[in-house]
Amino acid sequence: MVQNYGTLLAVQEQPEDGEKLIKESSISEDYTERDKQALTRLLKLGLADLLAQGKTLNLDVNEEFPRLIPIICTYFSREELTQLLGKKTTGKFFEMYRTEALQNLFLEGELQNVLRTFNEANIPLMLFKGPTLAHTVYPKPQMRTYHDIDALVHPWDITRAHELLLSMGYTFYEEFRGNALDKNRTGYNYTLKRPDSWLEVLIELHTAPHTGEIATVFDVDAMWQKAQSITVLGERALTMDPLDHLLYLCWHYRFHSFSRLIWLYDLVAMLRSFSAEFDWHMLVQAARHQRLATTLYYCLLWCRDLFGVAIPKHVFVQLQPPLATRLIVERITMPNPDKALVAADWQPRRILAHRAMVDSTAALLAVAARAFFPAPAILGKRYMDCSHLPLQLYFLCYFVHPWITVAKGFRYLLERRKKKK
Repeated sequence: MVQNYGTLLAVQEQPEDGEKLIKESSISEDYTERDKQALTRLLKLGLADLLAQGKTLNLDVNEEFPRLIPIICTYFSREELTQLLGKKTTGKFFEMYRTEALQNLFLEGELQNVLRTFNEANIPLMLFKGPTLAHTVYPKPQMRTYHDIDALVHPWDITRAHELLLSMGYTFYEEFRGNALDKNRTGYNYTLKRPDSWLEVLIELHTAPHTGEIATVFDVDAMWQKAQSITVLGERALTMDPLDHLLYLCWHYRFHSFSRLIWLYDLVAMLRSFSAEFDWHMLVQAARHQRLATTLYYCLLWCRDLFGVAIPKHVFVQLQPPLATRLIVERITMPNPDKALVAADWQPRRILAHRAMVDSTAALLAVAARAFFPAPAILGKRYMDCSHLPLQLYFLCYFVHPWITVAKGFRYLLERRKKKK
């Protein structure tokens, strides 16, 4: 931990070391040139609308590109990016990459400490998303930075895990006030802030993938039975079976309305690492069982069409969404997925698409009903965090929410009509 923090200070004081870090992370995989072409196209599409409006890419508010910057700075030289983005934006990209690298050095030190402490306490942790992907499917770990640590724990271990983190200096906090309304709560948040540290460490412990407006089924017991042992930073840990992890990542990307390109590239990296070992028939069956067939279909389609990932044709035939869903996603909300996934102005369309990606026509009706009358926990998270009303009065939001939903729908239609004119 001390050694990592010392490295942090050294790199922070000498920016040129950040440039060396970028050069060292260069890779010579067969898909390098293909990815450069794909990223060039996506960057141009993401910037086109902004430039047409006389704006620049604001990395402080943009959701689509910032987390992808370590990958972009790995594939492109400063000169190449300057030609593509201009000197000012390129400078911001490399500055943000150095910041990401510094942060990850710090987080890796704390992750190593957490894994060691939990192993000594004999509390199994199943890592997923950022840390696991960085150390298992990416060519270089520094290509996949992360801002928090996500892990599954057994339900019967959550109390011991809570006490262990508190003893390590972590503080438990509620991400949403409305969590108190969630009878099926599965997530618990902790933060560590030391006086001598410039960064906070965020840990999310889950007893199961968190619930949401997307009705799906995760077999948590099966996840634990199929979990694989890995070594991260010299410490033992568990991670999801590749098939389970792939489906979870597809669900997670859709849950957040396809807002960050890094989550799509996670799928690309995973498919390239494990596709030869995938039992595609089992993957299709699992997706259907978890009500993620349509979600998997579109995620695989974008990986193939945008990054050239090889997917067997029969998989798309077996996963083909219902006609009504295809019309909504492919004709109305995301007729141009390349642009839809990178342009901030297309966020409302992505939100509609993520709701429509269901596996049956009957499920679309359920989606419409949930849009107007969501579960209490979801309603509470959406409105009660900014309200001074007692949580017990959350039901009053049911009288307001449907009208807000209708108003948003009309506003969206009016904006689309104005753009067409």
